[in-house]
Amino acid sequence: MKAHGVKVDFGKLRKLYSSSPAARGILDHFASRERNWRTTTVDRIQANVGDNVSRGDVIEVFKKLEECGCGEFKVGRKGWSSRFDWAAQMVSVGQAAAGETEQVEEVTEEDLGEEEAETLLKHVYRLRSEIVVTLELPKNLTTTEADRLAQYILTLPFEQRGLWEGGNMLRSGGSRRTAAAQVIEPRP
Repeated sequence: MKAHGVKVDFGKLRKLYSSSPAARGILDHFASRERNWRTTTVDRIQANVGDNVSRGDVIEVFKKLEECGCGEFKVGRKGWSSRFDWAAQMVSVGQAAAGETEQVEEVTEEDLGEEEAETLLKHVYRLRSEIVVTLELPKNLTTTEADRLAQYILTLPFEQRGLWEGGNMLRSGGSRRTAAAQVIEPRP
């Protein structure tokens, strides 16, 4: 078997495939994809593969894929998600693990970038009558991610005018995150 540009241990890869239903499900998911990713997050794979695969299962498979020479598993730190950075093309790794191909290709510049590129949705919001804001967010945006984004947006204004909460305009007592506030006016 050949791996062009990357040194993949096909014996370990096939052993991983047969080691558990979770590993088989994850690798079959990779094989079924149309495009390769350069980076794959643990959360994204867990969401895409389904309920029968735990976060621990995904992390274990990523660590084993690193041992096979397919890329590098990185533990999330400082706001970054735990993820796998591919050295080999994800689709051909899944196919090779299942015995469908004898070849694994190296990730190239022609490969599609980050996994989010194919799962982003465009959201258009009219901030003011003359200002429209467009956000491209993951199709399966989590509550935690939405909260982080909301907290970030709260840091953007240079002056504090107040916060909306429960249909009323609230003025906080010095901090944007302060719940103790007084009602200024009802929301139109």
